[in-house]
Amino acid sequence: MKKIKKNKNKKIFNKNRLFYFIIFGLIAIIIIATSIKFVCDYILVEEEKEVVTKNTLDSLDTFGYTLDDLDTELYKSYFNELKEVLNKEEIDYNSYASVLIKLFVTDFYTLSNKLTSSDIGGEEFVYPNFVENFKLHAGDTMYNHVKNNIYGDRNQVLPTVSNVNIDEVVTETYKYNGQDYEAYKVTASWEYEEDLGYEKSGVFYLILDNSKLFVVQKLGE
Repeated sequence: MKKIKKNKNKKIFNKNRLFYFIIFGLIAIIIIATSIKFVCDYILVEEEKEVVTKNTLDSLDTFGYTLDDLDTELYKSYFNELKEVLNKEEIDYNSYASVLIKLFVTDFYTLSNKLTSSDIGGEEFVYPNFVENFKLHAGDTMYNHVKNNIYGDRNQVLPTVSNVNIDEVVTETYKYNGQDYEAYKVTASWEYEEDLGYEKSGVFYLILDNSKLFVVQKLGE
C-alpha cells in the first residue's frame, strides 16, 4: 500500500511540474512576442522615419542672415525686402530696423514650423551677448509647450504669423556696458493665421554695432 501511495504522489508531482512548465513557457513566449512587436512597431519604425532637416535657401553672408526651407512664405518675402535694403549703396537704417523687426517677429512668434521646443526663432537677430538669456527665457515661456516634430508627425495646433505692421520707428540712444549706442525703438503689431491667444504687439529696441542692427530688448521683458 505504501508503494502505491508513492507512485500516486510521484504522478501528481510530475503533473504539477508539467503544468508549471507549460505556464512558464507560455509566459516566456508572450514576453518574447511582445518584445519583438515593440522592436518592430517602435524602434524599427522610428529608424525608418525620415528626419526633418533645415536646408539653407539663401543668405546675406556679410550680415549673417539666412533663409531656409522651413521658413514661412511671409518670412521669405520679408527676407527679400531685407536684401533690397542692405544691397543698396547707402543703407537706410530706419528701413533696416523696420524689416529686421518684421523678420524677428515672424520667426519668433511662428511656432508651427519649429522642430523642437529648443528651436527658438529670431536668434540670429539678437545681440550676441544676449543670445543665451534670450533662448533660456523663450524656452521657459513662449516655447515651453512646443512638441517634438523631428519626424514631421506632430499633431499640435501652433501659431503662424500672417502679417507684421510697423507702427513707429524712433531713433534713440541705448546705453549698454557703459557705452552709448545709436538705437532704434520700433513699435510693431502683428496678426496670426488663427488667433490662439498669443501676443500681438510689442516695442523693441535695436542697437547699431559695426554697421549691423541687433535686437537687444523688448519692453516689458
